[in-house]
Formats: sequence, C-alpha cells, structure tokens
Amino acid sequence: MTRKFAFYRGSFFFLALGGAVLAISAAAQTPRGDFHASVRRAAELSTLTQPGAQPFHLKLTTQDTTMRDPVYSAEMEFWWVAPDQWRRTVRSTAFAQIAIQNGGRYYESNSATDYLPYWLDELLRSAVDPIPVDALSNVAADEDKPGCGNWEVVHGSNAEKFVSYASMCFNPDGTAREIFAEPIGLQFDAYQQFGDKRIARQLKVWPGDRSEVTATVTVLEPLKKDEHSESDAADSGLFAVPNDIGLASRVRFVSVDESVLAPADSPARSALTWPSSYTFPLDGVIAIRIRLDRAGNIRELPSAISKNQRINGGAVAQIKDWKFKPYLVDGAPVEVVTTLHVPFHMKYEPLGANGREFPPISFGEHIRQYRALSDLRVEGSKPFHLRASFVLSGEQAGKYDETWRSASDWTRQVELGSIVLRETRVGGNTTTSFNGGAGVRPKMQAIIVASQDLLPEQRTFQEADWGNSAVPESNVYPSSGGNSGESVLIRAARGAVDANNHPTSGQAYWFDSDGLLRASFAGGASVVNSKFAPWDLKQVPRRIELFISTTPVATITVDSIDGL
Repeated sequence: MTRKFAFYRGSFFFLALGGAVLAISAAAQTPRGDFHASVRRAAELSTLTQPGAQPFHLKLTTQDTTMRDPVYSAEMEFWWVAPDQWRRTVRSTAFAQIAIQNGGRYYESNSATDYLPYWLDELLRSAVDPIPVDALSNVAADEDKPGCGNWEVVHGSNAEKFVSYASMCFNPDGTAREIFAEPIGLQFDAYQQFGDKRIARQLKVWPGDRSEVTATVTVLEPLKKDEHSESDAADSGLFAVPNDIGLASRVRFVSVDESVLAPADSPARSALTWPSSYTFPLDGVIAIRIRLDRAGNIRELPSAISKNQRINGGAVAQIKDWKFKPYLVDGAPVEVVTTLHVPFHMKYEPLGANGREFPPISFGEHIRQYRALSDLRVEGSKPFHLRASFVLSGEQAGKYDETWRSASDWTRQVELGSIVLRETRVGGNTTTSFNGGAGVRPKMQAIIVASQDLLPEQRTFQEADWGNSAVPESNVYPSSGGNSGESVLIRAARGAVDANNHPTSGQAYWFDSDGLLRASFAGGASVVNSKFAPWDLKQVPRRIELFISTTPVATITVDSIDGL
C-alpha cells in the first residue's frame, strides 16, 4: 500500500525552481488540456513583465500576520520597462539589495548576509510574474475539484513509495487563487485592474515555520516617460548601471537533482543514527527539501516527509549542518533548491516493551491477520446465521440475531423484551425499523456495533499515526489493574490515555501473540473479546463485553453459528 500525503500552505511537492524558471521534477505525463489552458489564461491576465507590456512602478510591503516575527518585514520596489531594462530594491532585516539590468549590463549590490531567503525570492518573482507556466506544462492535472487542477508526484520506489499532492486553483474570472506545489506555496487575493491586467494586491507565502507572510501592494502605477528616458541607456538615470558585474553573478535560486551536488571535503559527515521506533514503517526514505546558499551551506529546511512522520524531525536535525561544494551556473555560484532522499532503518520497540523483543508487525499487518483469523464478514467468507444472548448492566436480558450472506446482503436484529431494532441491507441499501422509545435505542444499537469487530479500512489510515505499545492483558479492561504474571498484548492506538494507560480519546486495538483481536476502543466505548472458539477455520470470540468509559454496559454470549 502506498501512503498519500495532502499538503497545504508550507507544503512539500517535488517542484524544481530556477530563478524565474521552474521545472517539474516528476516524470513527464500527458497534460490535461483544460487545466493548461487555464494556466496560460491566468498568466496572460496577471503577468506584468511580458515583452511589450506597459512599463510600471510597483511597491510592496510584507509582514508576518501570524507570529509577528520582524524578520519577515520587508519593503520591495520595482521599476520596469522591458525584460532587459528594470530596477529593483529590497529592504529587510534578512536581506537588502539594489539590482539593475540595462540591456546586456547588470549591477547588483547585496547586504552583508548575501543570502536571499526563499520566501523573499518567491514574493519578488510572484509579484510581477506569478504563474509558472513552463513548470506546469508537463503536469497531468485532475479537475475533480471545481476550479482547481490537482496532481500527485511519486517519492521513492517499491515498498518505500509514497506520493504527495499539489494543486492550483482559479477564480471565476480566470485569475489564479492559489498554487500549492512545493517549493511554491502562494495565495492571491484582492485583485484589481491595471491597464489590461488583473493584478493581485495581496500575496501570501509560508516560509516553512509557523509564520504566514502577507505582501501588500501599496503602489502600482504606470512608469512615467521621464523616468525611463533614453539617457538610461547610458550611465545616468534610473536604470544606469554603475558597475557591470555580469548577469551570471546575480543572486538567484536554481533547482538541481541531489545527485549533482558534491559534498564539501570537510567536515566529514557521520553516519546517520536512528532511534528505536514504536510506529511503522521501520525502513524507508525521508524526502527533505533544502535550500543552499552560494557557499553550499544549508540555510533553510522547510519541509520533510516520509511514511513515518515521527522521525522526520530527527533526520532534519542530523543533516542541518551538512555542507556542499558551491554549485556553479555559467561559472558563478548560485543558491540551490533541491530534495535529499535520506534512507532510514530502525529497530521496532513498542512503548512499554522495556527491552523485550516483539515481532515487528505493523497495525496494517495486524488487521490483515485479523481478517484471516477471525473476521466472519470479510469478503468471500461463508454465509452464516449467528444467534447470541446478552445481559445489560441492569440485568435486563435480550437476544441478538444476524444473518449474513455478503457485505451488501445481511440482517441484524436486537430484541429487548417486546422492543425490536432491525437493520437490513439489500443491494447496498440499508433500512432500519424500531418500535421502542428513544431512551433504549442507543443501548440496542451498541449491541449491534459491539458484535461487529469493526476495524478501520486500510485505505483510510496512515500507519505512522498509530503508536504501538506493549501492555498487560488487563489493560483492555478499563476498570481493572494488572499483575506481573499476565500476558502482554500489543496495542495499536492514537489518542490520549489516562493515568492507568487506558485510552480516553481516539481509537485503540489490542492484539495477542496469536494475532487475535482481544479488544477495541472507539468513541468512548471499549469492546473486550474472549473465549475464542473455531468456526469454519476462523477463531470467533464467544464472549463480548461492552464498556462505556469504565462502566460495564453489556455482556454478549454467542450461542450458535450455523452455515447457510
């Protein structure tokens, strides 16, 4: 089974960036025509820097609207006449710059830090050229959500394979509303007309921490004729280049595959170490997005994903000081966006194991074992008629009767004196009849649920969300204590526990060494299975106890199971 990730905002998607040019690193696919027409339309509507476009003057200010971190405060200003004639200034605590291009001449003056943070670069590009048309040209987007194109990219291979999702959504007028395709994470708001263009006056980006950076356009106006006179072609005026350093030497991001980056000669990298894990999988690959400065140092680690998300932070901590040789483009060092694929291998140690060895069986594998060992209702099982009796905590007795032919053809009935609750499913449609009062129905419904051994469908859960614990057998009973001589079960769970280590929220499932489901917890109710006995090559619990919180509610006894 492959794991799927859906990421939003500071999301992870394997999308390569090179200055103002992006390229999808996923395998090329046949594109969907409607989506790509929408991408081109959005670009035509909102790109300020197309050849022949109206010269403009633009100012933006940025601020962190969530964490109020002053490092994300900046002022940016553009004067643009043509793709090869423009001026830009950036003022922020993180980075400051004056950049000018005039024909084939280029000048740039940067702050002492000499590192252009990616969030700032993203806003500088997107304010004037927001749509990465070339980057999206090979995307096979599904349009299953109105106004959006969605696509996935594969990470790893074989058992290590997992996918992440990306999307681009559009407004009714054809402008872009959002692009979430790592390393791009952009939201566009407050569109206004500028000449024949529709320009977003507010942009949002997510640097990779908890901050949300909002850029607001404070000025967007036509550039006056006297501000881009012919004198700018010489050595005076707004676009005068005081010192031509060459366009190749400019600060910019490029995207490369990790295979072309060479580790620095020193310091030597130590082998990565991994802790014991109580979540699965134990082996796989972590994809870590990194951003390098021009000296080859890792400056940003905005995202890491894997099938076992609990270890991502440990991987980031171990590689954060790695250093690479400077990467050169046209003979000059550049900033780099890339993804490192770091393999991991861990030992399985459930919480509470205290040094004891347990077979490394994941929750998904426990479910598969349970289906084979005990599930009477799994697809392809033999039809049956089950009769049971139950006693409620108030000593009131009743009967449970189930006839099962298939997952889409069954009848379940609970009788409590003259009150009958009956559920019937035929052809995929379920009908219910009930002749009692509202007060008793929840208890009768609970009898039906407790009799089913419901486990999550494997397609609906992520393995790493479920922690595994070694617990005494008495842990399945909310109100009982343990003793040192009892059997130990493996509990797969997510949610909180109380002082006695019993779940109080989420879900939990207890399995013994034979793979039998001994108990389950969900919605505040615990179901305990015991007295397993064979029927049609299955081991079926003949005693089922139901608890709400720590209070016993009902005991169900399976009296007979007959084939149909």
